[in-house]
Amino acid sequence: MLKIYKAMSHYNYLIKKTKAIAYIALISSLITGCGGVVKVQQKNIHKHFKGEGYENQMTGLVVIDPENNDAIVNINGSQYFIPASNTKIFTLFTALELLPEKMPLFRYQKKGIDSILISGMGNPTPFHPFFKDSSLVSALTQYTHVGIVANKLLDFPYGPGWAWEDYDTYYAPERAALPLYGNVFNVIKNDSVSIQEPSLFASFVKKKDDEKQFYRSAEKNIFYLPEKETLSLEIPYKTSDSLTAILLGNLLKKEIFILPEFTDKTDIAYGISTDSVLERMMEVSDNFLAEQLLLSAAEFTLDSMQVSSIQKYILKGSLKDLAQQPRWVDGSGLSRYNLFTPLSITQVLHKMYLKYPWDKLIHFFPAGGEKGTLNNWFKGEQKPYIYAKTGSLGNTYCLSGFLITKNNKRLIFSYMNNHFTKPISQIKQEMEMVLEAIRDQY
Repeated sequence: MLKIYKAMSHYNYLIKKTKAIAYIALISSLITGCGGVVKVQQKNIHKHFKGEGYENQMTGLVVIDPENNDAIVNINGSQYFIPASNTKIFTLFTALELLPEKMPLFRYQKKGIDSILISGMGNPTPFHPFFKDSSLVSALTQYTHVGIVANKLLDFPYGPGWAWEDYDTYYAPERAALPLYGNVFNVIKNDSVSIQEPSLFASFVKKKDDEKQFYRSAEKNIFYLPEKETLSLEIPYKTSDSLTAILLGNLLKKEIFILPEFTDKTDIAYGISTDSVLERMMEVSDNFLAEQLLLSAAEFTLDSMQVSSIQKYILKGSLKDLAQQPRWVDGSGLSRYNLFTPLSITQVLHKMYLKYPWDKLIHFFPAGGEKGTLNNWFKGEQKPYIYAKTGSLGNTYCLSGFLITKNNKRLIFSYMNNHFTKPISQIKQEMEMVLEAIRDQY
């Protein structure tokens, strides 16, 4: 056993030594010294990306100094890439620009003293598994008669280009005007099935006969669970106005009626802090929150619950000066139809950097080695040096955000990789070495 331990220790030592040598070689290739000044050389980085291992993939890197807007590095900055969840940076910007301090909860019109008619505003938090927000029920419990306006969502429940086989996975709930429970059915399965929320679906659970069978029927709210497997699941359910009325009625313990439209002007009720929703969206890369935030911004700003309407609004307004206008089709980045350039992403980050306090801004982003989707990567020596949004799909990994150098200088970057076939861990290691070189030498 001692021999095995020593052999393994020597092996781990060699791995660390190899990585250290590779890092030193990379730094040597990326920097130059002149008169005691050491700086990152763009031409050397360009040469690095033309080297072995990069022939069959697309890579882009833009690094800017936000104080003077100078481009320190611009490699394929104008090239369009599939951004994956880097799309959420645009969603964050839109929400910060357009949504109020507290999330719009619903539009309403009172009828007498005991009746109220409401319509959803896309707010994703009511009884969400993470937020457990009960403000919707608190606001409505005093009314004897409660109604909801139907057909407010102008989009399809799924975004353009979403993978069809994702419909039963936790990261792809349907979009809705008035979401409840995060639009997912929470189930804990051990020796017996423990139904969580909503309990309405308890009678719709059946035994899963085939391991390839989906956890939910494609067209109905019928759920399939394995008989012996222990698991905890969030299974998206199919939404509809009639189902929303039933679920809300069960919460309020009263029957909910449905009407086609409001008959008079409306007011708005508000819920929990918008920042708290943005933080959660960015930290764990929550697709559902991202989609609903765009719907909420559209409804609040334009009285139109349609993702494309708010995208056009912000692109023709606050983002009209982007170097390259994106193809932007959803809020989350689930779609491969999205196309963004590294340069345009850094521009959006720069706009936020100039407008919002630093401590507020970096709080939204995962922190390297400490928080969220960067918990295990891009770790700093004493504290995080990377605050950035990840974006991953098959053969895609992107990282965009803020880098703090050893000289405590703040930089903005967007590092995008598409069409690679090597393991994503190798892509991350390569990115880590490049970003550490910039951190240590700029």
